[in-house]
Amino acid sequence: MSLYDKKDFRSIDWFTILIVFALVGFGLITLCSVLATPFDGTEQGLGDIIAKLNLDYVQRQVINFLIGLAGLIVFMVFDYNIFKPLITYAYIGIVGLLTLLFVVGKVRGGAQGWFVFESIERNIQPAELAKIAVIVMVSKVASAAMDADGRITRFRDIALTVGLTMLPFMLVALQPDLGSAFVLIVILIFILFAARIKWFWMAGAAAVAGTVLPLAYFFVFDDYQQKRIISFINPDYDPLGAGMQVARSKIVIGSGGLTGKGFFSSTTLSQLKYVPERHTDFIYSGIVEGAGFIGGVIVIFAFFLLAFRWIYIATKARDNFGMLLAVGVTGMLIAHVFENIGMTIGLMPMTGIPLPFISYGGSNMLTNMIGVGIVLNVYMRHPVKKKRKRDHAHDKGDVMIG
Repeated sequence: MSLYDKKDFRSIDWFTILIVFALVGFGLITLCSVLATPFDGTEQGLGDIIAKLNLDYVQRQVINFLIGLAGLIVFMVFDYNIFKPLITYAYIGIVGLLTLLFVVGKVRGGAQGWFVFESIERNIQPAELAKIAVIVMVSKVASAAMDADGRITRFRDIALTVGLTMLPFMLVALQPDLGSAFVLIVILIFILFAARIKWFWMAGAAAVAGTVLPLAYFFVFDDYQQKRIISFINPDYDPLGAGMQVARSKIVIGSGGLTGKGFFSSTTLSQLKYVPERHTDFIYSGIVEGAGFIGGVIVIFAFFLLAFRWIYIATKARDNFGMLLAVGVTGMLIAHVFENIGMTIGLMPMTGIPLPFISYGGSNMLTNMIGVGIVLNVYMRHPVKKKRKRDHAHDKGDVMIG
């Protein structure tokens, strides 16, 4: 196996790169707008506008992007099969970090899920990196089963993939970070589905989930988490408490109308901090307030173009391992987009989960950029059909004379 071949770079998927860079750029513009000191309409000229911008977070996000870009390049350049011998050690390391959080981790947003390095003003969230570890580890096990039997069928292989997911899932859920835990489950489902698991296993898992979730509500979830779920079912239950952020988010989204108020406008609720976490988990409400319903739909469309492109790349992979890697990253993207946008409009329970490439945050940006690097890696090394050269039969000997 060659780890690096310059010829592979002839097959870079520029479509993916274009959409990802566009989303990152749009996210930076949104951060500039929602974090700005409220505009009052008296601004005259570019200087007055710039003076009101909070460029500190924007500069940090640019750094987050550049770090993520470095991660993308590393995971794109070397043949993805190098992940197989390394992933066991990486997986163990991530599980160790998730465990260590309960000893020295810091609480942010109600979850003890962060290592905080104040001297360099950086935070690390191992739950984000756990998503990549699960994608690669489960893909390795499931692809080996597919290589042997054509699909994942043996109970031992299925139990191993589930166990490898559930270990970090439980550690993340206990922080508690139910949003990231949800993403891990979606990743597992996507990979098992692509590995052609039999339907009765999926039906059995759904039956178990249907039994466990009600029990978890009463015996595992704390009071605040229970209130979040009740507020999701009944939005009027606690509008000033657990349901406050979602209720305000819907008001902000509705205020954007069809075409939006425009970014850097003097009438935006986002700049007035009407919605907490307006630059992270609830950034989509600021997007729709500024760009309107049309802008919100365009953002969703861009994400699903990306997801469909990655599914296409999965179908072109040279082997089962590459196919499952691309599917796993696609599952991670869809879970983030579905949950984040769903909670901002009240269609999903509220969890602390960012919008990929757009929300402010270093760990999530790094994770998503690594995911992009993995998908690009798979596409760069997909088999390319060589064009057949036509024989024009110029030689006399090649021409049949009847």
